[in-house]
Order: sequence, then C-alpha cells, then structure tokens
Amino acid sequence: MPVVAVIAVVGLALSLGWQAYTFVRSRRRAAKERIEQAMAQLVNGVGQVCISASSLEWSLAYLTGVVKGWDDEKFTHVIASVRQPLEEFRKVVPELEIFGAEDLAKLLADAEALVGRRGRVVHSVMMLDGTVASTAVYEAWHARTDTTWTVVPDDLNAPALEIMNCTVEVVGLTQALLEAFSDHAAR
Repeated sequence: MPVVAVIAVVGLALSLGWQAYTFVRSRRRAAKERIEQAMAQLVNGVGQVCISASSLEWSLAYLTGVVKGWDDEKFTHVIASVRQPLEEFRKVVPELEIFGAEDLAKLLADAEALVGRRGRVVHSVMMLDGTVASTAVYEAWHARTDTTWTVVPDDLNAPALEIMNCTVEVVGLTQALLEAFSDHAAR
C-alpha cells in the first residue's frame, strides 16, 4: 500500500505542478497579448495623427500654391519640408483677408497648434506604464520641451479628428478661392 500511496501523491503533485505551470503560462500569454494589442492601438493612434497632419500640410501647401501660382516643382519643394507649408500659408494670409481676417487668423492659429501637437506625438519617446492594470497607458517624454505626458492610445483619435476638421476648413477655403478665381476670369 505505501507504494500505491507514494505513486498517488507523486501523481497528484505532478498534476498540480502541471496545472500551475499551464496557469502561469496562460497568464503570461494573456499579458503578452494585452501588450501587443496596446502597442497596436498606440501605433494606430500615432499613425492617424501623422496621416491627418500630412493631409493638413498638403492642403495648406495646395491653397498657398493656388494663391501664388506655384508650379509642381515649387509645390513639391514646400511639401517636402516639415512645417514649410504652414510658413508659406502664413505669408499669404494677408492676400486672403477678403475671406475674413478673423476666420483666417483662427485657421492659421488652429493649424499651427495642430501641427505642433503632431510634432509632440511623433517626436516623443513612449514607454508602457505597467502600474496601470485596467488599460494600456503610456508615459511619453518629449525631448525638445523636456516634458512628460500620459498617453492613452484611444485618446489619440481626438487630435487626429481635430486635424482632419482643420483640413476640411482649408479645403473649403481653397474651393471658395477657386470659385472666386473662376468667377473673376469669367467676367
């Protein structure tokens, strides 16, 4: 009987050990999957901000090119440099005051702020904050300003949407300008 009891105890110990091992392994796998999902959300959010900001800068460069009569080479030169479309747009704002000086000043201020937010998102070092268990939260450090800020990946959708809304305003202004040119040419 003692041999059977020993075998039973050893079998029970091995069974419990295997269960503990598989439990720990499944916990590790779940943690890894949460981290991978959080990283995918972060990359998606940063990507949305980048794409939206690129659309805004393209729209600003296009509008400025319409006003200044740029050729493709000049347009490409301007769009190839970060913040250059914004700088060029700033120069033509006085020529566009017929469309409302206050609206243009607001549009310029919004575009500057939003492109700045893009820079903050893109040029920050982001590290997963493991102290927050309920959701993926990142700490981001922006070297130029030496500031640290909290990033929740889903919250990056809001600035991306704000940037796209500003882009829509620029496109609307461009359409109004093209219509005004068209009406003027028809006379």
